[in-house]
Amino acid sequence: MTTNAEIENGLLDPVQACLMMDDPQALHCIEELIKNWPAEEACKPSLVLLTQGNCVPCEEEHEVHAAAIAAGIIEVVDIDSPRGVDIAKRNNIEQTPAVLLLDCTDMIIEQEGKSPSAEEDAPVPSV
Repeated sequence: MTTNAEIENGLLDPVQACLMMDDPQALHCIEELIKNWPAEEACKPSLVLLTQGNCVPCEEEHEVHAAAIAAGIIEVVDIDSPRGVDIAKRNNIEQTPAVLLLDCTDMIIEQEGKSPSAEEDAPVPSV
């Protein structure tokens, strides 16, 4: 069985390599990794399109990724479903649509060394 350390030190390295690419090459690279992920590996990353009903941008994203969705590479998850609520809550997602790269525990995989946003770096004003 694969351990988290093995995943972090070996199997996610190809994912990190994809994340360092420019769009849309990064997305294509990640799609290929997911499509060809070894069956014997316990922790497979996933691409999720988080959507909701009556959301025109969600419908547009669905159309953009239709081939990958049909091929089972991208999973569509409604934000109001139990899994969608869990993914959104655990990863602080407040808007749809969102295409997310998730690990096997439904946590977002981010590029290593990525610095926090300017808002997160900003000092908290004193009162």
